[in-house]
Amino acid sequence: MQVDRTGLLRDSFEGTWKGTWKDKKVAVKRIQIENVENNLGEEALQKLDHPNVVKLYHVESTSDFRIYALKLCQLSLSQLFHGNEDQKKYGEKMPPEKEVCLQLAMGLAHIHEKGFIYWDFKPQNVLIHPTGGKVLMKWADFGLSKPQNDRGSISTTEHNKRPDDWFAPEILIIKNNMDRTTPIRQEGTVMSDVFSTGLIFGYYLLKGRHPYGFNFNIPTNIIKNTPDNLTAIEEQQPMRAIIMDMLKNNPNERISSADVVTRIANIK
Repeated sequence: MQVDRTGLLRDSFEGTWKGTWKDKKVAVKRIQIENVENNLGEEALQKLDHPNVVKLYHVESTSDFRIYALKLCQLSLSQLFHGNEDQKKYGEKMPPEKEVCLQLAMGLAHIHEKGFIYWDFKPQNVLIHPTGGKVLMKWADFGLSKPQNDRGSISTTEHNKRPDDWFAPEILIIKNNMDRTTPIRQEGTVMSDVFSTGLIFGYYLLKGRHPYGFNFNIPTNIIKNTPDNLTAIEEQQPMRAIIMDMLKNNPNERISSADVVTRIANIK
């Protein structure tokens, strides 16, 4: 696998670069060995085969890193709104809002159908890939994804690797009630995935603004159920009602990922 060190896609110590694998242009991601938990992210990617999920082509290791060759995409949802000028201009090529949300909903439903919980939600992990005259939206970065247990949930202590801004309220409440000096056992479920996807939908419709406000206020607003910025989405916008049903504070009242697909598909 060849890596173009000048083609940095994500700026971090572990890093993601452009590269080549078997004459195919790929995104090459490396993760420190000690941060790879039982190869569960690899297991998720290898079992998932869907146009709205990033494809894993190859995995190899060095003494320090686990290295992945993945489908190379154009940019992330975060870059679409907050990247450089060329990345922002890509918005002119994006499909209608309904199509963007429907693709992501179908990708999430596939993840759940295969028995996995995605968990690692943030705009940086939603990728945009043009192909054959069409733009495909893809869920990426499955390092925190895990198979569901017998209760239909996952337990994890990976609380420092994901921004609080994209958690469901039930997860934030657990985090706030625990001693930060000890590992936090968080119970992620398919319904917490639905809530986080609703946040991503709102972020897209709000052109890069978080549905629950700004900066340090976001986690508190999520817990208090005060989605400040969602009022900017007009009530007649069909996606708004769907998003609101995804963002119910009570997880038992949220619609399922399969229901999200059906409702978006039925928008006229």
